[in-house]
Amino acid sequence: MDKSTAGPRVVVVGGGATGCGVARDLILRGFDVTLVEYGDLGCGTSSRFHGMLQSGARYAVSDTVYAGECMRERRIINKLAPEAVEETGGLFVSLPDDPADYGDKFFAGCQEADIPVRELDPADVMASEPAISRGVHRAFAVPDATVQPWRLLNLVAADIRRRGGRVLLRHRVTSFDMTGGRVRAVEVEGPSGSLRLEADAVVNAAGPWSGEIARLLGQDVALELTKGSILVFAHRLVTRAINRCRMPSSFDIMVPTGTVSLFGTTSEVVDDPSTTLVRPQEVQDLLDAAEPMIPGIRDRRVLRAWAGVRPIVKPDNWPSGRSLPRRHTVIDHGASGAFTICGGSWTTHRMMGEDAGDHVASFFGINRPSESATTPLSPDGGGSAWNPTTNYQGVEDAQTRKRTLCECESIDRDLVSQMVNDEGLKRFHDLRRRLRIGFGPCQGTFCGSRLAGLVAHLDQDFPAQKELEAFWAERLKGATRTAWGHHARQIILSDAVFRENLGIRLDDKAHPAGDDR
Repeated sequence: MDKSTAGPRVVVVGGGATGCGVARDLILRGFDVTLVEYGDLGCGTSSRFHGMLQSGARYAVSDTVYAGECMRERRIINKLAPEAVEETGGLFVSLPDDPADYGDKFFAGCQEADIPVRELDPADVMASEPAISRGVHRAFAVPDATVQPWRLLNLVAADIRRRGGRVLLRHRVTSFDMTGGRVRAVEVEGPSGSLRLEADAVVNAAGPWSGEIARLLGQDVALELTKGSILVFAHRLVTRAINRCRMPSSFDIMVPTGTVSLFGTTSEVVDDPSTTLVRPQEVQDLLDAAEPMIPGIRDRRVLRAWAGVRPIVKPDNWPSGRSLPRRHTVIDHGASGAFTICGGSWTTHRMMGEDAGDHVASFFGINRPSESATTPLSPDGGGSAWNPTTNYQGVEDAQTRKRTLCECESIDRDLVSQMVNDEGLKRFHDLRRRLRIGFGPCQGTFCGSRLAGLVAHLDQDFPAQKELEAFWAERLKGATRTAWGHHARQIILSDAVFRENLGIRLDDKAHPAGDDR
């Protein structure tokens, strides 16, 4: 894009799914866009969820309109970025203690929301999913899927850059210049010092931190912050995303993603958006709740536990005790040129970007509709669907086992070298997010040292030892919360490998907050 002909300058604060969706929508409309993220793309709530790209069936009874929105967006995202989506399919199963009449309501709600739904023979479901309860008495198939969040967000960011936008990672917003009651500039602090970003408008898309950014703008945004904790199990215990067939609540989803399975989530109102500590009692509550769905779940290996904080908009005069709506809200802060968008879900992030784009365009009197639903993310139109077995099949076909850096996720050394050399990615957590290094059963015990050796070889000035300390500190933090029995022995062994063999000395300040996902 020719900057001399670009439209008004807009700074989008927050590099999660919502912020990326907003930034892409605006740049497609001709705005001059800068996306600012405090950490790495998607390192907040956008990577701290159950990983589902929802069909909307979960809300087919509680909010049929929103369920329909999810289904439409699920189709759009799959078309735009198939390489980040695994078409697992989803199941809603009724167990003996689920409401007997909910199945009929669920089926009718899916039909009203235009969500493809089929009732299945429970015997066939139990035969195809041997890990689930033998007490399934009704089952429904829906087109749920899973998404690899960092892959999709990096596709979006690459498209933003390709169209002339800026993406500033590890830059913290410190203040706003609101001279004359209008947005004039955004002051940020980054690795190279302070920057002043001239702006005609600002979109606050900082997720659970939206309240803090709003206060810097002199505004107040009423949010309810709810922490959701999740357990990560080794291996794919189920082949499809399994939901309890009941009103949406806590402890009711098991999702296969990559080489692992996720079960959750809890729901606890918190005050601090950075609250991601999982308490021992939460782990026990999750295991207790998972037992009816997956009998014998305590005998399965749990790799780690982690948590994310959801920002939910609290409408005025909302009844006490009633669950808050999941729909998003765009708040126009008057004539200042400042907007806040929050709420919604991962599945609806593109639609949220479109809605925010409509508000910003209207503010400037620009009549150009959104193109984000129909414009391909990649110049070549996108790749094939994400399949977690692709890496393994590639190694078998090419017979390149000796080039494997991470066996758990079958990551080739050459792929890591390419990212280090071509994209300048050297921080281990950045490479982990993009390639899933350290996500598997060994949790980085063997691939961590190989990664350090490879990066040190490619850049002898890079502090690989310090990075390895930060890498293991985060892997250990999540794993110790679920360390019992044989798993505890494995964690102790892994810790001994890092400390005794590799000379790692852990420092609580060695890693930035929010990387334990």
